[in-house]
Amino acid sequence: MLTFVLSVIAGFATPFVEPFLSKLIQPRLDEFPVHEGEYRTITFVLLLLGVAIAAISSGVVVSAFTVLFGGLLGLFGLRLFKVIKSVMGASEGDAQDR
Repeated sequence: MLTFVLSVIAGFATPFVEPFLSKLIQPRLDEFPVHEGEYRTITFVLLLLGVAIAAISSGVVVSAFTVLFGGLLGLFGLRLFKVIKSVMGASEGDAQDR
């Protein structure tokens, strides 16, 4: 469960950590062509890799699905919440129109 929570935090922190991490790794990737939009993906993968390494080093058996699902939920959670909220608001408005 702790691994899932850490994965959610890693996914949520990805947009905030990306500028720092991209400045850190850009000079080291001169020979390797990386597009500007791919740095967020690299940041996301590195954060989830850090969660997995921390979990394994603590002796906890971790499923890759748990780490990925938690990370995706953290990364896209606010967007999903807003979409669900707008859909629920639209359906309540439709019910009131009847």
